[in-house]
Parts: sequence; structure tokens; C-alpha cells
Amino acid sequence: MKTTLKQIGIILLFSGVISFLANSVHPRKIPWVQDWSNQVEAKAKAQKINVISLAVALDKFQAADTVFIDARPEAEYAKGHIPGALSIPIQSLEEQFPVIGSLIDSGRDLVIYCRNRDCDDSLLLATELQTMGASTLVLYIDGFDLWKKYGGATSSSPADSEDTVPPAQGIDP
Repeated sequence: MKTTLKQIGIILLFSGVISFLANSVHPRKIPWVQDWSNQVEAKAKAQKINVISLAVALDKFQAADTVFIDARPEAEYAKGHIPGALSIPIQSLEEQFPVIGSLIDSGRDLVIYCRNRDCDDSLLLATELQTMGASTLVLYIDGFDLWKKYGGATSSSPADSEDTVPPAQGIDP
């Protein structure tokens, strides 16, 4: 048994050294350390999806022609969300098709958000909506966490999740 474990260890060590050397000389090497903090934003810009900050999202929240869409899982949405936001998790996109169709055809601005800058569910949803023909969508990159932290209005009311386009929204005092 000890001999077998020793042989496995030697094989793993040898494989690791070979992998390290191969990566070091390869022209398209895999970086050992990478900054992932702006990964979602970079992908959104590459797909020509407009990205907005908290300040712009707060301004859009006051506009009557804006619909916020929460891409987080339903359990997170139930714990708290931007008032009037529709819950359309990427996992239930097909189930929400009637709602999505009316949103795309409404001509209203669509602001899609997730948890934070690292959450890519909003980007996945924005990409799908863009493919379906939505041209007035933006990605609120900072997400619900920053919205809540800096005093944006929040709600945990289940009435916000109705399958209709919400009316005009405003910041609660």
C-alpha cells in the first residue's frame, strides 16, 4: 500500500512539473493570478451591453419608463429587492417567456441587476434578452448589495413579483 501511494505521489508531482513547464513556454499561457473583479463588466462591454453605476440606476429608478429586472434566484429576491422589480432568474427564463415578451415589446428601459459585480446572472439574462430583441436594456453592474448599502429603496413584498410590467417607480424617503 505504501509503495502504491508513493508511486501516485511521484506521478502527481511529475505531472505538475510537466504542466508548469508546458504552461511557461506556451504562447497562450494560462495566468497563475488574475483579477476577476471586473470580469462581468468586461464581458458585458464586449457584448455591447451598456453598463450603469449606482448613481445612474438611482436616476433610472425615478423614471416612469424604466423596469428593473432582478436576475437573482427567487429565494434571494424574496429576502429583498428593488421595489417594483420583476423576478426573472436566469434558471426560469423559459417559464417567464410571456412576461419577457411583453417587456421587450413595451419600449421601456430595462435595468437588469444581480447581487454584486461578481454575479454574472444579470449578464446572462441581459445576453438572452438582447438575443430575443431587447434593445433598451442596461446592466446595473453594482447590484442589489450596493443599492441596499447606499440607501436605495428596498422591498420584500411578494406583490412586486406579479407577472405584469410595474408602474412608475420612485425612491422611498
